[in-house]
Amino acid sequence: MSRYRESYRATLKETQDRTATDPIGVDETISEIFAPYELPSELVSQLTNHLSSSPMLPSFLMNFHHTLPEPSDSRAVLCALTIALGYFIGGFVPLLPYFFVGPHDAFVALRWSIATMVVALFLFGYGKTCFVSGWRGARNVRRGFVGGAQMVLVGGVAAGSAMGLVKGFQLLASNSDEKGH
Repeated sequence: MSRYRESYRATLKETQDRTATDPIGVDETISEIFAPYELPSELVSQLTNHLSSSPMLPSFLMNFHHTLPEPSDSRAVLCALTIALGYFIGGFVPLLPYFFVGPHDAFVALRWSIATMVVALFLFGYGKTCFVSGWRGARNVRRGFVGGAQMVLVGGVAAGSAMGLVKGFQLLASNSDEKGH
């Protein structure tokens, strides 16, 4: 269970207990919620009386006093699917060139894979930046290009580091094999 869901449930339980044990304090809280809106005191009194006897009072207090919306059950699933899909696409796109070359053309596929990765990273960085800053205007287009270039740089360093680690482990493995014989 997520921390947010745990926090929500604990606050809801506390709110339900308070509505049962401290009706005067709850009435004051309801009045405080409406105070910034400068409503007529008669209306605030009517709303307070109505809400105090309503079965929806805990829900009202959760939304307007604690400002905690009820957690969605599908939110965690949607987030997990989004992340999984992102990792799948991010890992699959650079592999595409290997499907179109022969078994002896791995270095050709590697070059195409790197080019594909650079284009994909640039497009992702450009799109992400423009999604946040806006799509129109020379300033936003420039920001998009900078965001795309930054994404290529960061992704390239990450990919280069991964390849360097693999080469390092291969070197360690081959040295240990030589010492073992």
